[in-house]
Amino acid sequence: MERDNEKEPAREPLYKALLKTLLKTAVAALIIYYLFRTGGDRAKDWAGRLQGLNWFWLIPAAILYAFHIFVNAWRWHLLLTVRKIPCGLYEACSLTMQSFFFSLAMPGGAIGGDVVRAGFLARALPREKVFEGVFTILMDRFTGMLGIFALALLSLPFIGRFIGAADELAGLFIWILLAGSAAGLAGAFVVFRHRWFNRFSLYRKLRELVDRFSGSMFSRMEETLDEYQNAKREILVCVLASITGVNLVLAVVMYCVCLAFAPASQISIPAVLGAITIGNIAGLIPATPSGVGMRDYFVMTILAASSYPADPLLPTIVMTLIIIGFNLAGGLFFLFSRHPKNRNT
Repeated sequence: MERDNEKEPAREPLYKALLKTLLKTAVAALIIYYLFRTGGDRAKDWAGRLQGLNWFWLIPAAILYAFHIFVNAWRWHLLLTVRKIPCGLYEACSLTMQSFFFSLAMPGGAIGGDVVRAGFLARALPREKVFEGVFTILMDRFTGMLGIFALALLSLPFIGRFIGAADELAGLFIWILLAGSAAGLAGAFVVFRHRWFNRFSLYRKLRELVDRFSGSMFSRMEETLDEYQNAKREILVCVLASITGVNLVLAVVMYCVCLAFAPASQISIPAVLGAITIGNIAGLIPATPSGVGMRDYFVMTILAASSYPADPLLPTIVMTLIIIGFNLAGGLFFLFSRHPKNRNT
């Protein structure tokens, strides 16, 4: 059947989308409120402690955070180039910033932002390029998650002691996130090597089971990944860029924020790395807008377990304000960018 005759999927009613956004915002607000409440007397002196903030360190923090966004856009642009999708680096940066904005403003967190990015990209592409173009966003998200999962497991020998020093419930959640990271890496290996695994009947049965519940998504991903067999080097570059240019840079951003409240000699670099990495993995869970609240809980927990000399709530909230600020700045790209529509789309 021709694509023109295919039925478009039913859209979610507006009131349901708004309700989801409000619920996710409420969850984020409750978590932040809980962090303030559990901060005790130190949290009550929030305004007073901000007066001692060394604002100088927020300058490199903001510059490096902007650089991490650029690396995100460059990584996606590399995948677009591999598939010969007509989209320049500036357009990739603009759409990436807009996706950051909509991850804050729409239901679904980062997923919601990616949906908007896919929509704007699809409008500008010829019909025959739409699926390939949209799939580069999924591949970009895929390589990004592989990078953060790999970094979390590689840093485990250095952050294990801080997980053990956290309270029992938080420690359990952190180990669950790490187990999920290991499962994600294992799943990626299986997907990339699916032709070898297809010889086993158990794998074929599991694939059929997953397809049944995901609308054949697993098989579609296998088929599309086959088209990237000649781009293994580029995919590896994307994963390495995620580890170094995105997640390690975010750790340096967090370190700069921590320096704004405490001297370097009293800050544990492994703890900062573990805090932001575990926090960002938790932020991938689409339970709050842009991971706000989910990320903060784990960042504050690990910083507190490392005996950070200042109130760990302070750098945690400042880091969140930087993230929200850049996400809101993405709205400017939405307002002032042209969104051309290809006549053949």
